[in-house]
Amino acid sequence: MSSNIQIEWSDAFQEDVASIIHYLDYQYCSVEQKDKFFEKLMKVESRLTIFPMMGVILQDSKYSREYRKVRVGKAYLVFYEALLDEKKVVLHRMLAQEQNYDVLIREEAPIYNNEKQ
Repeated sequence: MSSNIQIEWSDAFQEDVASIIHYLDYQYCSVEQKDKFFEKLMKVESRLTIFPMMGVILQDSKYSREYRKVRVGKAYLVFYEALLDEKKVVLHRMLAQEQNYDVLIREEAPIYNNEKQ
């Protein structure tokens, strides 16, 4: 079955994958273990090209976008956005399940107040 849906990695997603690979290197994981990680990621990407709406919607009114999440293996969650009118899926973040994704997925740039109180 052929699909016209394209997968796009955001800059943050690319950094997340690089961070995971760095962690696997730090843990002295074998090449086979790293390959297995990429196989799982590619399997999820392949499924998203066929079933872009398969993930669970994040139920939070503060998001103006309809973010979805899907599991990669046992340890990671991919947060993405399905843009069906553009025929693409944007992978926004890939985070370990124990991370607080509510803080890490931000639609607006944080505002810092340097005033002393």
